[in-house]
Amino acid sequence: MESIIKNIMDSTSPAWGICDYAVLQNHLLTCSSKAKIPQGAASVLVALFPYYLGEDAYFGANVSRYAVVPDYHEVVIARLNRAVERLQGEFPAERFAAFTDSSPLPEVYAAVRAGLGVAGENNLLIHPDYGSWVFIGELVTTLRLDAAQNGGLHRCTGCGRCVAACPAGILGKAQFDKTACLSHITQSKGELSPEQMQFIKASGCAWGCDICQLVCPMNHAAQITPMEEFKADIRLRVRAGDDIKGRAYAWRGRDVIERNLKILQE
Repeated sequence: MESIIKNIMDSTSPAWGICDYAVLQNHLLTCSSKAKIPQGAASVLVALFPYYLGEDAYFGANVSRYAVVPDYHEVVIARLNRAVERLQGEFPAERFAAFTDSSPLPEVYAAVRAGLGVAGENNLLIHPDYGSWVFIGELVTTLRLDAAQNGGLHRCTGCGRCVAACPAGILGKAQFDKTACLSHITQSKGELSPEQMQFIKASGCAWGCDICQLVCPMNHAAQITPMEEFKADIRLRVRAGDDIKGRAYAWRGRDVIERNLKILQE
């Protein structure tokens, strides 16, 4: 069984691990996809999907690095769904469900418990090879698998560079205020406060924020993604009137990204 799982997962993700569903059960998030978790879930296959293209690839970008590549939701879920189909064929008596981003699972916590890295002070997973430039996906299954032996509650070095660099000053506090994060602000609908608009203008970024990741020393030796899907259709800049279909910022609709572009031009 182990060799079958390895073969399927190695073709799905360049970095993956296993954690027990039981360790996540009391940390589930409230969302509509929670109903997809199979009854009798026993294990979680956690998969990482690196997207780093190398420093030279980002010159002149006006969107966060994760938005430079094609929409990861489509790429990741396509790979996970192919894995589900293969796993279901090999283990017809078991059940499998794929999740990414809008997941009921605490993704960073699950990845750490699966032995895939450490949690940074910026609440992102940091993988030893790919740094924090990764998307996370999960396959929840009724199949009982051996969990990672090193899946403890690991944290980063705590150097504090991301805390000092955060423009909103929200890192390093007992409670993380997601709504004050610059990345979250760029995705918020409606009118923004003068302070929020100034954050966007100062960043030069129309979508997202990479500041905490750029200063992280654990990212300085990150490997370039081996995933061909993230090496095609690279778009460094978004402009007013662009076709945004298939991009990570499309889910919020045109109004939000156009508003941010206007702020940058003022």
